[in-house]
Amino acid sequence: MKKRTLSLILLLMIVIAVIALFWGGDYSSYNLVYIFSFVFLFFFTLFSSSTAVQKIITIVIYALIMVAQILVNTYLIRPLEGPQIIYQLNRLLGVLLVFIPFLVERLFSQKRMNIFMALTLEEPSAIPYSLLLYDRDALVSNIERIRNAGKVLSRVHLDEIIQDLPRHSSFSYVNNGSLTDEYFRKACSALDDGYMHLVVAKTKTAPSEFLGLFTGRQYNHVSISFDKDLHTAVSYNGGQKVAPPGMNPELLEQLTQNNGSAVLVYRLPASREQKRMILDQIKEINTEGSAYNLLGLALKFSYQPNIMFCSQFVYTMLKCAGLQYFEMRPAQVKPSDFVELDYYRRLEFAYEISLRNTDFVNGERAYEQKIL
Repeated sequence: MKKRTLSLILLLMIVIAVIALFWGGDYSSYNLVYIFSFVFLFFFTLFSSSTAVQKIITIVIYALIMVAQILVNTYLIRPLEGPQIIYQLNRLLGVLLVFIPFLVERLFSQKRMNIFMALTLEEPSAIPYSLLLYDRDALVSNIERIRNAGKVLSRVHLDEIIQDLPRHSSFSYVNNGSLTDEYFRKACSALDDGYMHLVVAKTKTAPSEFLGLFTGRQYNHVSISFDKDLHTAVSYNGGQKVAPPGMNPELLEQLTQNNGSAVLVYRLPASREQKRMILDQIKEINTEGSAYNLLGLALKFSYQPNIMFCSQFVYTMLKCAGLQYFEMRPAQVKPSDFVELDYYRRLEFAYEISLRNTDFVNGERAYEQKIL
């Protein structure tokens, strides 16, 4: 009953909006509605579970529909202003055009559903119960995501994310020389310890929490370090509003500055030659320049080689030295994949560092380190 009431209210709101657009809307209003519809479907597609190619094709289709809508509005509706019946019919056509991209989206969704159903019907005797369990777990997961979304999408978090956007570039290098000679000196002194160190972090920052809505993971950042104490930790990040977004050194204090934050440190066996290959690659990026691949988080694509996000960078560095232990396109890798896809147990857990929520020692936050 409640669901039906909500559906009726939504339908009533749509009808009122359509009537208002028909009777009170002018040329500009129609175009604004077309553009708003495209923007809405653009972001809806961007964060869908489709592949990068499917997303690009779908967005291009929506863009073409928007262009067609504006052309019809410009050359068919606008020139016929007046009380004549043809003008009113054209205005009605302009209203109906609003629904076209949403009907296309519905067709795409229905097609995906038909493919899914066709796959599940191939083995009807084996699927129903497992499918039921999958749907139950997926439903519980989605409910939990919705609960967390209200906290993550708060005014404070959104303001922080929006204010940081102008600093980013997904098409040109904005970061250069962020690693100093002192950093490379420390890295060189750690080439013989026999390991590369992976740092998987739960930073509890606004961008990390926002990414968690789509990854379904708490740990949404990863770094690499040449030494076990993380004095040479490096990754792609936002630069802490001090350095430009791109490849930057990372401090433990930055990774664990928020309540509830934590880092998991793993070590991966590596020879001196392999660590040297990674260090040489980092030197090259430091010289050429870099930028954070913000757009690539959704499109899984890099416009230039040194435009990456954190997990893309770490996987690329491991691969250049032959240390990758699972196969995937770098732009597809998530921070949690480094642990979850370690099927052959190449990683060795070293220690965990977490920030206690309320403990202070001599006026400073207290960190808890666990070594297993």
